[in-house]
Amino acid sequence: MTLKRPWLHEVDAATAFFVRQHAMHSDAFEQKTIRLSSSNDGTLWKVDRNEFDRVYNQELDDKYRTVRRQAADIFSFHSGDIQIDKCFTDATPLRYLVLHPFTRDVYVDVAPSGVVETVYVWMHPIEVCQQNDRVTRVTLDVSNIATETELHEQLKEQLQFPAHYGMNWDAFWDVITDENGLPDIVELYGWTEFEQRLPEAADALVTCFTDYTNEPDLKPCRIIYNQTVMLILPRQALKEGEANHLIFRHLTGATFPLRVERKTSVRLPKRHRFSLERIEEESVLSVIVRNHEEIAPWLTLSGDDQRQDVVTFSNETDWLLSYYREGLTLQGTNIVSVGSIDSADYETFFRHVTRGAYPIELTFCFGGTIASSETVYRLTLHDAAWEKLIEETLLPQLEIPKAKRFWQSFSSTTPVQSLEIFLGEFHPHIFGNFVLAHDADDVYHFLDHVNGSVKRF
Repeated sequence: MTLKRPWLHEVDAATAFFVRQHAMHSDAFEQKTIRLSSSNDGTLWKVDRNEFDRVYNQELDDKYRTVRRQAADIFSFHSGDIQIDKCFTDATPLRYLVLHPFTRDVYVDVAPSGVVETVYVWMHPIEVCQQNDRVTRVTLDVSNIATETELHEQLKEQLQFPAHYGMNWDAFWDVITDENGLPDIVELYGWTEFEQRLPEAADALVTCFTDYTNEPDLKPCRIIYNQTVMLILPRQALKEGEANHLIFRHLTGATFPLRVERKTSVRLPKRHRFSLERIEEESVLSVIVRNHEEIAPWLTLSGDDQRQDVVTFSNETDWLLSYYREGLTLQGTNIVSVGSIDSADYETFFRHVTRGAYPIELTFCFGGTIASSETVYRLTLHDAAWEKLIEETLLPQLEIPKAKRFWQSFSSTTPVQSLEIFLGEFHPHIFGNFVLAHDADDVYHFLDHVNGSVKRF
């Protein structure tokens, strides 16, 4: 049988015999059980990898890794209804197998009808596959990058781009979308400083990475932007003991020793009855803590109304957190902004939250909508139906009269509440409103006006 196709090349008889003799049949990629008759002339055809575009499929990846753990270096399977026509190079299993780093060569037996009868996959030795199967992680330190040219030089070196790399964003896209793709993880240190120094270059890099991760046919890559993010949590958002829990958790990965500073302000009595001035005295106590056990004594704040304590933890280069009567401020790379305040709303917030583990504890505060109130409402979400929980559990608790005070929101509340009115009128953008979520895996999400985005921590 004569096949004139640019993606197939005839194999010599010795290679064909070797491949067929040493192939171990596998059901992992099996798509039919009825074997077609062999091709008339017994020709084996090698598939040209250069005619294929890369595709990634998690299910196929799991199957391939299982097959590679077995002893044989060649396996075969019946491919189904793949035809030797212009759609041949679009067949997902072939696209995946031909360009996989485990694969050395792919061969096919073709029936007289033009249907691929058997696919043979000759894999690299298992030692090579084990090397290729390791998680690849590249760290890019962009904290001291001063120009876009320096950035491209580092990208070329660290990501092992070819010598002819064009040092521009079109070339960058062409290289990362070739058959090798990006590493499994790309981590960028010093991102905050870099983003401030070279905003246009940072935006171009983020755009390329985002477009890459949105391409289903490319090898997955996790992009980590190690940027320092600040989070301010008001006191009423936290249950008793929760601030201490968050402090210990935030300092889990910290490098000791740490510096602890307690600043105490005391309001003294008025000098005389009609005095308008009250003098404050300040004192500062600073020590070094060398382990987690030494942290706890510093987490007790004074209950005296005339005394204000602020406890700050810092490392050699920056402060990590501040704890005070009004709340808690955290700063670090383990806090991530997942949604801008310009576009964030309850729908956006709960789209992130409901990806977590149930049950999820929710805390709402509406001090900006219904007066200067610190009243919080705590609910538990057991499934993704957050609208139903608000409508059936939260709204009945909001027996709010029509707004009459100037300090209330410009849009007056109505006696009869509905989910639609709630989503618009009790918006977390309003100063004094917030919503906090805490899931069963100890992951928090927080949205309010002060922090400027949805924060995950």
